Amino acid sequence: MKKHLVFTLALGLGSLGLSAQEKQADYGQIHGNFQTNAQYYLRDTLIDPQGDAYPDERMLAAGFLNLIYTKGDFMAGIRYENYQNNLVGLPEGFKGQGIPYRFARYKKDGFDITVGNYYEQFGSGLVFRTYEERGLGLDNAMDGLRLIVNIRPGITAKALVGRQRIYFNTGDGIVRGGDVEFNLNDFKGKAGSRNLILGASMVSRFQEAQDPIFNLPENVANAGIRANFISSNFNFFAEYAYKSQDPNSANNFIYKPGHAIYSTLSYAKDNLGILLGYKYYDNFLFRSQRVGNFTEAMINYLPPLAELHTYALPALYSYNIQANGETGIQAEVSYKFDRGTLIGGKYGTLLNINFSNSYALDKDFEYRTDIDSSQTISGTDGYKDWAGPGDVQYSQDFNVEVKTKINKSLKGTFSYYNFIYNRSALLDGVIDDRIGPDTHLKYVYVNAAVAELLWKIKPRHSLRTEAQFMHTEQDRGSWALLLLEYSIAPQWFVAVQDAYNYGNPDPDLQIHYPLVSFGYTRGTTKVQVNYGRQQQGVFCVGGICRVVPASNGFSLLLTSNF
Repeated sequence: MKKHLVFTLALGLGSLGLSAQEKQADYGQIHGNFQTNAQYYLRDTLIDPQGDAYPDERMLAAGFLNLIYTKGDFMAGIRYENYQNNLVGLPEGFKGQGIPYRFARYKKDGFDITVGNYYEQFGSGLVFRTYEERGLGLDNAMDGLRLIVNIRPGITAKALVGRQRIYFNTGDGIVRGGDVEFNLNDFKGKAGSRNLILGASMVSRFQEAQDPIFNLPENVANAGIRANFISSNFNFFAEYAYKSQDPNSANNFIYKPGHAIYSTLSYAKDNLGILLGYKYYDNFLFRSQRVGNFTEAMINYLPPLAELHTYALPALYSYNIQANGETGIQAEVSYKFDRGTLIGGKYGTLLNINFSNSYALDKDFEYRTDIDSSQTISGTDGYKDWAGPGDVQYSQDFNVEVKTKINKSLKGTFSYYNFIYNRSALLDGVIDDRIGPDTHLKYVYVNAAVAELLWKIKPRHSLRTEAQFMHTEQDRGSWALLLLEYSIAPQWFVAVQDAYNYGNPDPDLQIHYPLVSFGYTRGTTKVQVNYGRQQQGVFCVGGICRVVPASNGFSLLLTSNF
């Protein structure tokens, strides 16, 4: 730890002398960013009667500092992280302080070599994707070696080896992989209205097996092929991946191989845009070690193929990927009505219609004969291969959005949502191999509407309002939300919000969740302070979700780039 801190100080001191000496010699540049997020918790027996989200330590904080040094073809960096302690609802493994991310990178003559930590993605991520999403407490960075080679224009190859980050340590499994991609236009050395991009990738995990019950494979492979055809109006992408036998804690230690298909077709011409998508994920959760919680040691990524909602109330029922098995579709149509037409009005109107659904697979489970079939399927293939859609629906999402300019100073966005949400599977974690004929699944049926208005009062001054309404007779019942945000660009904003859970089946919980926010920006530094209640909900990014507990108190967010 001391050596890491000395290195950090040395980089910082070195940056002070760069500006004074840059006219004499090129010593490179140092840049980076800093963030801290702190919250002081207040006791609130209405929203948290048991005190589950009321920590013994009232003030919790998390922060990081990135430092990147660049000079010519060389780059190096470190990230210092501090959790004292992490905020309620985020993984408890982030505790303490350290430098879990450091790397050196050199690029020259078509070679790109990285030693240390790195993030990488092959294709859509079905085979391999490492990335960071702080809002989820997700960071599965690799720690090892990576080589990228531009063999010739249009042909790129990647190879990597290492272990994945798990909090301040690395996982037990060794990850090895490679990817090759062919770009037709780059290969020919000229751009065109059409292009074809082909790719193939493979990743394997090695982990020693010493299980007293199961004969576990020590090497597990995941391989895929992909194609992307691009024309002036069409874009077609398709990827298929296959995973060898991977008995693990998530699939209840079955020996069935996995399959994944992800495909999208889009069309755009003039004012019309169309998107169609299909997904099929079967036993495709892939970790760099057999046992893990939540997002720990995830090697791959499964695109959700569903609308990612940003408004607070619709986002309470965002979709959470079911990697053990799901299939579904998405269809989206957008059309821009020209100004001067009946619907377009004076300034034009954009209409967007989106539909998506997801179903469990129709799994014909193969039970072991030497044990009670109602208890486990461990040690078998689990179920038949290539199962079709089952009777259990995970979600259905239909939404319509209209964006229009009402007059020179007023813009509006108006949205309608209709959801079917399987709370038992998506939130409570009831998996399909535990669903029997007598299982009662909890579904939530939602109708919601949002109206957002942006009023430019005068130069640099604007007022944004959101009125949200969500009706449901299940779960916590109906909600209403009103937000007012006044901004003086580019420095100031103040916002007042109130979410009211007026339809809660428990009369004692039909309460308000007021929240006041204030923000100030100077240059590349931003400070935001919040005070009030935060309702319990689900926070999702790209189909990966975590539960946000109800809380009350003050929070501070400070970010800066340099």
